[in-house]
Amino acid sequence: MLHLIKYCLLTILRQKETVFWSMLFPVLLGALFYASFGSSNTEIETIDIAVVETDNSEMSKNFINFLEMIEEDESELIAIQKLSKEEANKKLEDLKITGLFYACEEPELVVTSNNISSSILKSLLDTFIRQAQMYKDIMAEKPQKLQEAANSAYLEFASETTLTGKKVDGMVQYFYSLIGMACMFGCFIGYLVSVQLQANVSAVGLRRAISATSKFKQFIAGMITSVFVHYINLAILLLYLQYVLKIDLSGNIFKLIGICITGGFIGVGIGMFVGTLSRLSDGLRIGILVAGGLLLSFLSGLMVGGMKGLIEENVPLLNRINPASVITDAIYSITIYDDPGRYTLNIVTLVIMSLVIGAVTFIITRRECYDSI
Repeated sequence: MLHLIKYCLLTILRQKETVFWSMLFPVLLGALFYASFGSSNTEIETIDIAVVETDNSEMSKNFINFLEMIEEDESELIAIQKLSKEEANKKLEDLKITGLFYACEEPELVVTSNNISSSILKSLLDTFIRQAQMYKDIMAEKPQKLQEAANSAYLEFASETTLTGKKVDGMVQYFYSLIGMACMFGCFIGYLVSVQLQANVSAVGLRRAISATSKFKQFIAGMITSVFVHYINLAILLLYLQYVLKIDLSGNIFKLIGICITGGFIGVGIGMFVGTLSRLSDGLRIGILVAGGLLLSFLSGLMVGGMKGLIEENVPLLNRINPASVITDAIYSITIYDDPGRYTLNIVTLVIMSLVIGAVTFIITRRECYDSI
């Protein structure tokens, strides 16, 4: 078995494309995120805004209350001035305020420049509108659930205070999603190992097929090696984020390792499963891995902040079956929410996914037969 593991390891390390996608790409993406967003401790200056109340509608009052709640938060994200329309426009023209909100039946935002502050204000408006629509839907369908929804609602803006009282920069979510993506990209290692077990696909697979070693031993050796290499990649990424980029990954380190172990196994398992689809061309299978990995990461919030929360509101089942989202949520549970029950549920979900993927892949590999070699 050690002999098989040794040569499987050498085979993986000699594949430069595999090393790039599984290890170097997440590290490079993390560096780009850092260059774009800065560290998770970057502080945003208080944004001066004006609010003009144009009518006395219920929506107008709720919007003002929404902004005042954010102003009173310890993050000091915004500072509100209630002005008349003429005074607000004059201050906006003189650049004494960053944005102007019109509080009415359909709240509006006016800004004079396109920068991070205006983007935050736009995000606040979008969040309020989305939550207001959600409350309307609940009132129409299940009014008895309105108070529960109000208690569980959360704000999606750049800096928030978590349930544990710990302040967390909203940009750190991208780095959490990056860890989920890195786990998924272990699929390239799994794919390589799977292909090398098939005699009709690779020369290595042909030599292994005519050897006296059983498929079971070859499969286990390949799985052990690919998972080991992937764990090394994940360890390098975590160390890079924590000690080089200074990203806050504080929490129980053993729980974080548990997330990476289960998440990494799923990534490798997905790659091995796609590798067993030998009737598809090599290029198509690689395309499935790249597109699939990026899609799962996108849905977990890697490219668009708040995407995971948006899916949770509309299609919560998608977050339950998307391994990248489950991994990200598990990281939230130890770094932000401090929720052991939520962490346990996520880990159990990842373990079940891992076992199902591993079992299906082994069954397909074991039943593969050839008319002639």
